Amino acid sequence: MPRKRIAVVGLGYVGLPLACLFAEKGFGAIGIDTDAAKVDLVGRGQSPFPGKEPGLAELLCKVVRDGRLVATSDLEECGKAKAVFICVDTPIDEDKCPVLDFLKKAVGDVGKELRNGMLVSVESTLPPGTMQKVVIPLLEKSSGLKAGRNFFILYCPERINPGRSIESLKKNERVIGSIDSRSLKKGLEYYSAITEAELHPTDLLTAEIVKTVENAYRDVQIAFANEVALVCEELGADAYEVRRLVNTSPFRDMHFPGSGVGGHCLTKDSWLLASALPEKCPPLISAARAINDSMPDHLASLATEALRETGRRARGSKITILGLAFRRDLGDTRNSPALPILDRFRRIAQVAVHDPYAQGSRGLSVVRDVYAALEGSDCAIFVTDHSEYGSMDLGRMAKVMRTRIIVDGRNIFDAEECRRRGFVYKGIGKGERVSSSSRSA
Repeated sequence: MPRKRIAVVGLGYVGLPLACLFAEKGFGAIGIDTDAAKVDLVGRGQSPFPGKEPGLAELLCKVVRDGRLVATSDLEECGKAKAVFICVDTPIDEDKCPVLDFLKKAVGDVGKELRNGMLVSVESTLPPGTMQKVVIPLLEKSSGLKAGRNFFILYCPERINPGRSIESLKKNERVIGSIDSRSLKKGLEYYSAITEAELHPTDLLTAEIVKTVENAYRDVQIAFANEVALVCEELGADAYEVRRLVNTSPFRDMHFPGSGVGGHCLTKDSWLLASALPEKCPPLISAARAINDSMPDHLASLATEALRETGRRARGSKITILGLAFRRDLGDTRNSPALPILDRFRRIAQVAVHDPYAQGSRGLSVVRDVYAALEGSDCAIFVTDHSEYGSMDLGRMAKVMRTRIIVDGRNIFDAEECRRRGFVYKGIGKGERVSSSSRSA
């Protein structure tokens, strides 16, 4: 029999792997989500996520079959657990302000089932100060109990890499913010059972800041790489070769440029950090967000430019968008750079979308056969670097396309080889004088 019951609220890309790993380690896991379809799939041992997540589907099937993980929409089941892990979304609105509705609902419902001696750990990304100002007061009000006296409270922000969720949970070091030493001790007891890496104790506020800064820092790094890419396009150089040589210098870690930043973290976490200072938005953070948000539009402009060079216009052309998911070999389309590109062209052109994993969006279905999606196309815009695209046959592409245009947002193709095959080639960070020898592997 499982030695302890845990509950995970939110069976998304963070919560489901977490529940599976606890179940694998011998805990009785209760997975809770308001999405009935997802609960049904998980309850049958089937992963609700398209794309590649090595080990997750197999582990989920095993722990459900063995009775170690059950899925439900009933939040009252939290009352059967010794520890509750909250993994719900904390999005932003159109004004870049945090939307904490899902968090407040989950925390309030958990509070109603809270018992003496229970642990509550929040893994959702939060604006700094949220644990003390929102989470703890809500738990105490809903339960009538006192944090640190009657129940234990932690903030342990997730550090999951999409496409490597199980490995991330096991191997990534974690930061554990706690209200007191007793909560920390209880938290270390649980997290050490599933994490092979070091656990770093700190206070609640510091942990909140650390999480948002991690992603804001990466966003700034990507924005710098994207700005260098734009410079290289203007100067006729290859940003990828520039990056390679820059990184031969000690202590340099220039990132890859690309068609934009997507997903549920990098697109919002900078704004969650900035929201803690509403009267003084950090200028570098907002500038980085603006650069990264502009890249899909820039990629679309490269496509328009290429069409013009062939004597065509976007209006009335067939444009194929390749890669609807925000990241390689995943099916997650949240905040994908492909979406604004799709919106820009769908009103004036015939648009086809290919993706090996993602479902349709904006009322358009996804074509699974890449060459069928390119049939009669005037422009192929590669937004995501799915593995499948790296082995595409340029000769076959040339035969099925009406107009030979490749717009490369992820450095998938050799520019000179494309041009030798008769394609007009445009790419993020690829000036017109680039050398094929500089293409990244």
